[in-house]
Amino acid sequence: MTPPARGMIRLCSSALVPLVLLALLWTDHSAAAHLQAARRANGRAKHGVAPAIPAELPDGVHLSLPKAKLVAAPKPQPKPAPRIAWPAIPQEQLANVGTRSVFDGLGAWVDVYDYPVLPLRKTIAVLKKAGVQTLYMETGMTGTRQAVVPASIPWLVAAHNAGLKVVAWYLPDYTNVRFDAQRSIAIAHFRYAGIRFDGLGIDIEYKGALGNNKIWNRHVVQHMSRVRNALGKDYPLAAIPPPPLQMRLAPTTWWGFPWAQLGKLSSDIMLMSYWSFRSGCPQIRLNCPYEFTKYNVELTRAMTGGRVPIHVIGGVGDGINWRELNQFVQGAIDAHADGASIYDIGTTRPEWWRSLARFRALG
Repeated sequence: MTPPARGMIRLCSSALVPLVLLALLWTDHSAAAHLQAARRANGRAKHGVAPAIPAELPDGVHLSLPKAKLVAAPKPQPKPAPRIAWPAIPQEQLANVGTRSVFDGLGAWVDVYDYPVLPLRKTIAVLKKAGVQTLYMETGMTGTRQAVVPASIPWLVAAHNAGLKVVAWYLPDYTNVRFDAQRSIAIAHFRYAGIRFDGLGIDIEYKGALGNNKIWNRHVVQHMSRVRNALGKDYPLAAIPPPPLQMRLAPTTWWGFPWAQLGKLSSDIMLMSYWSFRSGCPQIRLNCPYEFTKYNVELTRAMTGGRVPIHVIGGVGDGINWRELNQFVQGAIDAHADGASIYDIGTTRPEWWRSLARFRALG
């Protein structure tokens, strides 16, 4: 090829290259414009918005995205209840579940000074009509000639014949533990015409014959231990002490009182919770019948380890009124006492028995 021909070819080639590039750019620009228009149109379609990079499908169709379904958040689950470790129940309590003690329910009290002055038949008839379940009768004390004074025997017979349970109680002076223990055991074994006592209570209060408080406390435990060992673990044996709120008024006199030991040796604690000896209510709330009753029971339960039932004795009868009586009744019930009563029969007014009848359900 001649040089002029080669020059013409170079000229044509140099002119064609820009035209080819221009055509390619125009084609790309048109494709891009069509793509953007398709995106805008598809964005207005009712089937949703096309993805930024459309799926490659035949005929240039873009895959539309379905609407996301709303999913409700999971409901919070309640936390599992904590496991509670219940305290172990002593086996002696499990063995007595569902059984009533002779100390449960409504009681009534008579002492050696009542036998000569109270009409026996009339009094027993009143107790039976009132629904009294147990009669607590004093048979003697350290200073009496007999452990069971003769005047008490007709009361034992009449009460049993009327269907009442009868618990004897004895007042030791704790100067001679062996003597008082022998008498207490003799009362439990006493029989007349085939009738015997249904239980025994020890009145733990007299300190006039023994001045040493430490020795007195030791004798209290020794006496109860001897009686319990002689009568066996199942015999109904009660301790009858003053209540904690009374003892706190004379801490030196009652220091070291053996609550824990009595809780182990006794079948029942019978509190002489006599609010009539206290004054200052309502300014001193603890001296009011309801509070004095309720807190004495709860304090005794705590000091005896909760192992022994509690019977609360209110009164005394000739120093209280009907309003105070009803406060006492409610206090005993709210404290979950196992039994309750008013000291004593001779000072209990006839109209009070209706309120006291609520104690029949205790225990």
